[in-house]
Amino acid sequence: MTQSGSHIFLGKINRKRELIHITLTQTYFTFVQAIPLTAFLGLLIGLIVTFQVQLGLSFIGGYQKLGQILAVVLFRELTPFCVTILIIIRSVTAVTSEIATMKVQQEIDALETMGIPTYQYIVLPRMMAGGLSFFCMAVIFLITALFGSWIGANFNTTFPLEVLMDTFSAALTPTDIFFFFLKNTFIGSFIFRLACARGLSLKKAPFEVPIVTNKSVVDSLMAGIFLQISFSLIFYAIVGFRF
Repeated sequence: MTQSGSHIFLGKINRKRELIHITLTQTYFTFVQAIPLTAFLGLLIGLIVTFQVQLGLSFIGGYQKLGQILAVVLFRELTPFCVTILIIIRSVTAVTSEIATMKVQQEIDALETMGIPTYQYIVLPRMMAGGLSFFCMAVIFLITALFGSWIGANFNTTFPLEVLMDTFSAALTPTDIFFFFLKNTFIGSFIFRLACARGLSLKKAPFEVPIVTNKSVVDSLMAGIFLQISFSLIFYAIVGFRF
């Protein structure tokens, strides 16, 4: 291998390492630091959902139907929606303002001058971290929400946790699980892609940072809702409206 070839090879290795480093760092800030808040919100939502459906449970088969209700309400809809809100509040604002500030300080121009692709260094690792973090947060939220539902169900009666989990698991299909993975990873990646795009759209004026950040929040919320509805429509078009 020639000297120039070795430099190119080492450069590619360093870029891959940097890509992994940025992805893991962003995942830490987005997912790991949000675990307590995600778990608390999941527990609270689980309690609220169970309290709200308690009156109707006696008409549709008692608590034996609770697992099926949670599969529809929590697994398919509420979990990705609540995680979307959490991601937007905690991370979209931070990512957009960070990239916008880099644009103001001409760090983006410096990267391009050095021949480092903006997409590879700025956008791609955050998209990967967004998809991974969103999915992991959804899993944490769902687990704690199920536990919260079980706690709520035991306020008025004794309802074994294994019965809740058995009925919940029985209500899920492979299509449910596939769409859960696809929906949460895609929405997370898309929202972070949008946040990066809004940050990069800044024209270099410092006063524009809060403007593009606010626009990023609004656009991410609208995109998240649109994608949720789209995935739900596709899902029910495949499996039909069933309970």
